[in-house]
Amino acid sequence: MNDSSTRTMIYKRTESGAEYALGYIDGEGRICRLRWDEGIPVGRVTADGRVFRKTAHDERELGAFTADGAVRSHGLFEGGELGWVDPDGVVNRGGLILGEEEVGRVEGPAQAAAAAALLLLFLPDEAEQNRRSQ
Repeated sequence: MNDSSTRTMIYKRTESGAEYALGYIDGEGRICRLRWDEGIPVGRVTADGRVFRKTAHDERELGAFTADGAVRSHGLFEGGELGWVDPDGVVNRGGLILGEEEVGRVEGPAQAAAAAALLLLFLPDEAEQNRRSQ
């Protein structure tokens, strides 16, 4: 059931203010990364608000989200409040260490879950790729 009406799209905001689609969450809770216009499953969200990343042999829990859009990380060094989604779908990163910053937008029925996927999975993956390429 990958009907586009059940998808919640995930967009990243660039430094210039533009945005591009990173992926989506389908109606069954699968987090998919967009590659060549196809969705590649990279994780999942659960009905009780948990976010998991697929690994080579299993999966790892990254964090959680609440129905009102707050996102919390389980990370060893960056654990704690990570950000939130506004009612209009704008995703903000912020917490005790980080200043508040708009990092993207989500669009669809599962906004809190999509915001959590952006903050817990997609943005850390991009940061890691940037560190490796330098």
